[in-house]
Amino acid sequence: MSEPAKKPCTAPESYSPKEMPEIMKLAQARGSTEYPGEFILPDGSTPIPPEPGHNCPGYVTFANEFAYFMDYSGQGYGFIERNKGWRCDVNYTLADIVTGYAAQPCCLEVTPEDLDRLYRAVGFRERRVYDAASTSKPEMKEIIKHTLCELGQPAILNPIESRFFGAVVIGYKEGGDVLVTFGYPPYFIAPDNKEPQIEEITDWYQEKTALIIVGPRENPLTVKDLYLFGLRQIRDTLCAGIRGEDRHYYEEWERFLRLKTLEDMMAEARRLGYVPGAQMFGEESLDDAIRALADPTWCEASERRYYIMHFLHQLAQHFPEEKKALKALDDHFWYTCEIMGNQKKGYISKVGHDPVNMEMFAKKSVRRKMAKCVRKFRKADTKGLKMLEKLMERMGI
Repeated sequence: MSEPAKKPCTAPESYSPKEMPEIMKLAQARGSTEYPGEFILPDGSTPIPPEPGHNCPGYVTFANEFAYFMDYSGQGYGFIERNKGWRCDVNYTLADIVTGYAAQPCCLEVTPEDLDRLYRAVGFRERRVYDAASTSKPEMKEIIKHTLCELGQPAILNPIESRFFGAVVIGYKEGGDVLVTFGYPPYFIAPDNKEPQIEEITDWYQEKTALIIVGPRENPLTVKDLYLFGLRQIRDTLCAGIRGEDRHYYEEWERFLRLKTLEDMMAEARRLGYVPGAQMFGEESLDDAIRALADPTWCEASERRYYIMHFLHQLAQHFPEEKKALKALDDHFWYTCEIMGNQKKGYISKVGHDPVNMEMFAKKSVRRKMAKCVRKFRKADTKGLKMLEKLMERMGI
């Protein structure tokens, strides 16, 4: 393609960074004795309608953390009912889209810069991360107390054992030794999963603990501008994947699946230091990383395009004059989602998942069919990008 790839946008044009006071210094200045022994932040979350239903699948930890933070603090964008009672969290959708996560070519991780872009777009000046390597447990306790009692906002802590898909800290007991968390269970654990889980955790400070604090909110983009910003982010991320610096990810993923044997794949993964398509290795065993190329890769890739579909549906509420074109794009990204997610004829139709049938996965003919799905996925993204660019040109974006 001759058109140069556009770099993903990094911040709303109206954003100008300002210095935020060090939360840890403020917390230490107050002294721990000034905070109550226990505290629960008032619940500002959107009331759950009485009708039966369930939340849409949402497995992305950072997106859930953002959604729970926004919703519980009463600063969120609400929910949209769709598809026979499925309840889609607008906050989760925006997190997937504005970070660029939903439009990436494969299972790449979100970066700190991506997350900064998200929080800035909705009006937060800064997000601070404190890890166990540089922050002691007493210091973290004071930061959490300050955040809850003074800022009046939840704190984000990860990882939290048993809350693999994210939660936020909404309170504490016993001076901070016990933390109270808020989140929702995934639908496959609780089919009617609209009731939040409020749980207490005790052994929360570990070697890999990270505490994320979000500063004061000011001058967020209007909702309509936020959706336009998200639309640009989809375009720019797809453009980088189809025409630009990220296009090699599709190519590596397809080529990797076409290798002759699992042993060849193991050797290639060792050479690269990661598994193309799954993008994981590191602390994972190589066997687990290869298995991840089927599961959870299919789920991650499918859910990403699923949330582009939801975003476009939501966008149509703000631009009714483009409802027909957005419906066509919505349908297209549902098709793209199904290339990876359809369990009867999609990417994992021959190998299954949870657990993966490794005997089938070892067959070259099976992986060749999976590679064809990756090629279809890339072609679908290419078509989606062209449709999107045509729409945005007409809208003058």
